[in-house]
Amino acid sequence: MESIRIGAVEITALQDTTLTLEFRTFLPQFAEQMDREDPSRIGNPLPFLVAVTSYLVRSGSNLVLVDTGMGPRTRSGFEFPLGQLDEVLRGIGVAPGDITHVAHTHLHLDHVGWNTIQNADGSFTPFFPNAKYTIQQAEWDYWMTPEHLPLRRNQHLRECVEPLKDSVNLVLVDGEKPIDENLTFVSTPGHTPGHVAIGVYSEGERGVIIGDASHHPVQLLHPDWSPSADWDPLMSAPSRETLFDDAEADGRRWVAGHWPFPGFGRIVRLDGQRVFQSVEVTEQRP
Repeated sequence: MESIRIGAVEITALQDTTLTLEFRTFLPQFAEQMDREDPSRIGNPLPFLVAVTSYLVRSGSNLVLVDTGMGPRTRSGFEFPLGQLDEVLRGIGVAPGDITHVAHTHLHLDHVGWNTIQNADGSFTPFFPNAKYTIQQAEWDYWMTPEHLPLRRNQHLRECVEPLKDSVNLVLVDGEKPIDENLTFVSTPGHTPGHVAIGVYSEGERGVIIGDASHHPVQLLHPDWSPSADWDPLMSAPSRETLFDDAEADGRRWVAGHWPFPGFGRIVRLDGQRVFQSVEVTEQRP
């Protein structure tokens, strides 16, 4: 496992699984422009790997898990690989009961998969029994509407999100509310209605866990290239560019769960263009 420190906060990258995508599916409306910029792509689909990474954040006495990956169950209509977050946590000596908070950036299926486990009777209960599951109210209201839940393609909502509704562990918040003294939600709508990033502020240092505000470093050059998965591409583009601008301006650590694992770096400008520079990480041992 690989970790970075931001002041007194430690962030450990936990890779649940990887997905294989193709740019013509991911960014279909920009395929021709991409070919013009990189002629080697013409006639070559060039699939790329997308990491599905959750982040374990040690903040004071809290152990915060940001998003919960793809999860352990197959889903009707999807051929996604199963997640291994449980094994990864066990490998660093963290039990599900140790997690104090689950902070969700949004409620897409590759971010909520380990929220619950299935019991012998077919019911679902929280996998992290002592954690507060904190979700934006706007995100909850959108996805929990009756027209979403019955759809087969949203099996993950019925299995991984809806079972939380009667739990004392569910916490719904509005906007840029603090999680604890070092962590706060940052509003970044567009990918989904209530999408948020997680801001990290500790001992004069800053970082941001971006969720799905950006999926790939190519968006550094083209922040207006909103992928097909974005709920409102005209809203997600300025959210993404604001994150880029802020990270470039103050040098805050950039933590991107779908960028190449572990997703730790900084956004800097070289020769007039934004680029991603990896930062030194430490190996997290059990």
